[in-house]
Amino acid sequence: MNSLKQNGFGLVEIIIVTSLSFIVLLGITSYLNNSLKIASEGVNKVEALSYARSSLEQARTLRDVDWSNISGLTLDSNYYFDEVGSSPDAWVSVLGHKTIGKYTIWFVPSSVLRDGNDDIALAGTIDPNTIKITSSVSYYSRGSLKQIDLYVYLTNFR
Repeated sequence: MNSLKQNGFGLVEIIIVTSLSFIVLLGITSYLNNSLKIASEGVNKVEALSYARSSLEQARTLRDVDWSNISGLTLDSNYYFDEVGSSPDAWVSVLGHKTIGKYTIWFVPSSVLRDGNDDIALAGTIDPNTIKITSSVSYYSRGSLKQIDLYVYLTNFR
């Protein structure tokens, strides 16, 4: 009879240990799943930043080729860059936006105001030799729309 109680007690211990192990493994799995989602979100943000920075560099390249490539754009309109050839200077700006995979990319040229001290300001006179380029990238991540905005001031004086 004594050995029967010990066998039953061992079975209860095994069930408890198995249950606890299952709970611990479930917690670890949940933790790893959340870690992967967060890492994926980080990758999405880095890719979006890369696209936004690329648009700013393309705007600089167009400015370096000829200021009229930038100054001739319609202010406060959405544009994207498109390749027209194989050389690095063969970019053109096109009205609208471009979608690459899950990313929607565009940039907006806008006028720049300067105050009496010739500093960029919210009020003042328009500077025809400076244009603000705002590069934007939007994408969906974890069920919500995210957007990255970067900007640069380009001048006619390189």
